[in-house]
Amino acid sequence: MHKMFRRNLGVKVISFLFAILFWLFVMNQASTDALIGDQTLTIPLVASGVPQNMVLMTRLPSVRVRVQGINPSANIKDLYAQIDLSSGAPGEHTYVIRPHAPTGTNVVDVQPANLQLTLDTVQEKTVPVGVVVTGNPADGFQLGTPYAKPSAVNVRGPSSILGLLDKVTVEISATAANDTIQVSRPVSFRDKQGNPILGPDPSADILSAYPSSVDVIAPVMTKGLSSKMIPIKVTSTGTPAQGKILQSLVASPAGVQVIGTTQALKGFDSLNLGPVDIGNLAEDKTFQIPNEKVTLPPGISFLDGTTLSIIAQIGPGTIQKGISGVAVQIRNIGTGLEIDQPVAPLDIVVEGLSDTLKNLTTDQIQLWVDASGQAAGSYTDAKLYWQLPPGVTMPTTPQVGYSLKAHV
Repeated sequence: MHKMFRRNLGVKVISFLFAILFWLFVMNQASTDALIGDQTLTIPLVASGVPQNMVLMTRLPSVRVRVQGINPSANIKDLYAQIDLSSGAPGEHTYVIRPHAPTGTNVVDVQPANLQLTLDTVQEKTVPVGVVVTGNPADGFQLGTPYAKPSAVNVRGPSSILGLLDKVTVEISATAANDTIQVSRPVSFRDKQGNPILGPDPSADILSAYPSSVDVIAPVMTKGLSSKMIPIKVTSTGTPAQGKILQSLVASPAGVQVIGTTQALKGFDSLNLGPVDIGNLAEDKTFQIPNEKVTLPPGISFLDGTTLSIIAQIGPGTIQKGISGVAVQIRNIGTGLEIDQPVAPLDIVVEGLSDTLKNLTTDQIQLWVDASGQAAGSYTDAKLYWQLPPGVTMPTTPQVGYSLKAHV
């Protein structure tokens, strides 16, 4: 037995010591997050209930608390402080800090107890996109005027920041380029000094843009040539389907970048596309225009990758509808006179969009004749006045006759 005990004694001693050290390590780790006795701790502060139309403009600090009456099963991770901003208002105001502790744990002191926070209203603003180009094209080439599609984006963020924001920027590199650059890049927000616009928490975005990325085209051409943005004009032929009208006819893009010699570009101020045939169209249609079908002045060409189209937007046209039994009033009858016989209700025809006329009733229509200055007698083809709902017209004027007699 004694020999068995002494066999591998060194290994056994080392293993025993290692087991003790490992147990102490585990116990120490387990107690790291435990709440013990009366102690002062630094805990995180969180904001809750921030209204949807507002944003917090102050970075939240940590809070120091003193706790007593510890719940043995409590964990420090369950202890935090909170500010309720559900009733917050724009501007700087003071809010109460309320600690949240596990059951059985008593918070006896909070520092600070109150905090001044600034809330700002969230607004939206449309701003242009500016293109920043770094680097130089390859030898023998030059850079034209870069542009972004779309040329403006909608930015959402605090009103105090939006008021100072006059554009967003995208950055591209033209280093060693020998052909037109076409890339998609995210927009960035910078102040007038070129510094990034950051919120109270630099790790969280304070501004957002829609779209968040834009396409950038930077003409790169042989030296000696120039580039120019030319507006596009469009035309059409034909008539849409019955009951439909052409609401708009627009080019996409509204303008196109072309390159050529300075002399060739000098007199080139617009590009005409079309006509496109909209005959019998009953819905919107996009017409793709091949570049080779477009006639450009000599010495001028499109940038590589240029695409052209015309969008025809078709909407409901006006229709006519008969309305029966509309009463006619005789107004401003002179003193001592009265209507000899009531005017019979009229059947009229009105015109407007289908949705406008669908629920139109006689109660929404007023017809009258002005009898100011008229003596007793009969009147034919009297001038008829009317009042109709918005979007409704009366293409033809019905004839009205009436007679007046002395009041008995």
